[in-house]
Amino acid sequence: STLRVQCMALVAVFGLLLLKAAVSAGTRPNILFLMADQMRADLVGASGNELAKTPSLDRLAREGVLFRNAFSSTPTCTPARAAILTGQKPWNHGMLGYGTVAKQYSYEMPRAMAGAGYYTKSIGKDHFGWDKELKQGIPHGYLDTKLYDGLTEEIDNYDQWFSKVDPGGNPMATGLTWNDYRGRPYALPEYLHPTAWVGRTAVEFLNNYNRTEPFMLKVSFHRPHSPYDPPKRVMDLFNVSDMPEPYDGIVLQLCTMHTLYVLSFQEATGTNGLP
Repeated sequence: STLRVQCMALVAVFGLLLLKAAVSAGTRPNILFLMADQMRADLVGASGNELAKTPSLDRLAREGVLFRNAFSSTPTCTPARAAILTGQKPWNHGMLGYGTVAKQYSYEMPRAMAGAGYYTKSIGKDHFGWDKELKQGIPHGYLDTKLYDGLTEEIDNYDQWFSKVDPGGNPMATGLTWNDYRGRPYALPEYLHPTAWVGRTAVEFLNNYNRTEPFMLKVSFHRPHSPYDPPKRVMDLFNVSDMPEPYDGIVLQLCTMHTLYVLSFQEATGTNGLP
């Protein structure tokens, strides 16, 4: 969680300012907060990358607001996520390096939204902690969570779903670890991929939402964080020879996998025929 996470945080702040104006005018719009983990800002078509195939993200940038000069207050995962959760910098929320997010803060954005009458839900990656007894994520004000944190110490909602649809199957069958620098095609049917599960779960929520109060839905994709395991059909859309020259030996594969994964993330939003 580095530059792109803080860009998303700025978008969230901008959205909350719009929300304040809307509430003052007597309306409360639904809010959809999309984010991805470790997606480079320069690997989107709207940023001028000619190799990226991101039409949906490009349209959001074209028809909305694109921040070209935004920076994270920390380049580390959980402190950046705590900043989004609390609206505070690391030296205020207390996490200067990678560690465990506190079980509760004095101010938390989803709790404030719930207090303002919103139905708050989080789908995908929170990395806010896991309650092993209740077998659910620590809510931090979200009234409901459907999580895929990508952590072996958690049996999260995706893991529970996977064990039901593929009993005895191995969600890590591709053979890559959570912080692996290598990349290879996803070894299982695409329907089982966590990126597809997050996108599909979010679409189902939006299609079936029938509560009277407005919603604030956060959809957080774990990829393009490692493991770099896009479906083969996506990898086949790119040629390694088209990728820019690396700065160092290992960077070539990392840049290649990140570029590939931008497309996987875009498709998981429900476009291009994902189930």
